[in-house]
Amino acid sequence: MRRPTAEDVDAVFAVHGDPRTNVHNPAGPDRDRAASAARLHGWLEHSEEHGFGYWAVELADAPGVVGFTGVQHARWLDRPVLNLYYRYAAEHWGRGYATAGARHAVAWAAVHHPALPVLAYTTLDNIASQRTAAAAGLVRRPDLEVELNGLHAVVLVSSWSA
Repeated sequence: MRRPTAEDVDAVFAVHGDPRTNVHNPAGPDRDRAASAARLHGWLEHSEEHGFGYWAVELADAPGVVGFTGVQHARWLDRPVLNLYYRYAAEHWGRGYATAGARHAVAWAAVHHPALPVLAYTTLDNIASQRTAAAAGLVRRPDLEVELNGLHAVVLVSSWSA
């Protein structure tokens, strides 16, 4: 895992522009390379400002980015959290990369930002994403779930104090 660079725009579009990786994303895939460039720009700004963010994931034995994972500052129910993110190219699904990346991100957050809960949210029908978040140590909290863009958001979180 490494910090993404502006040169990763094609990899961002390959992953985020693929309809297969966006089946459960209400916004759908990135419509073009410019949309992925804007997404990447936001990631890079966050990393520059905070010193961390989402990572590009590469395999040791093969060139190229296979996906993205990590945590970024966000807000949930008007509270600061670290949003856990993972999205991988469809041809790399089922190999444990998302789970390994999510676990690493949650462990990193526990060391570097222990006061902030790590939170993942997804749609009710995205069972694979829910399993990944749970495998990374997050626990479903129905009391934190809301409607987003007309869909029920399932929430899994590392901790949440009253």
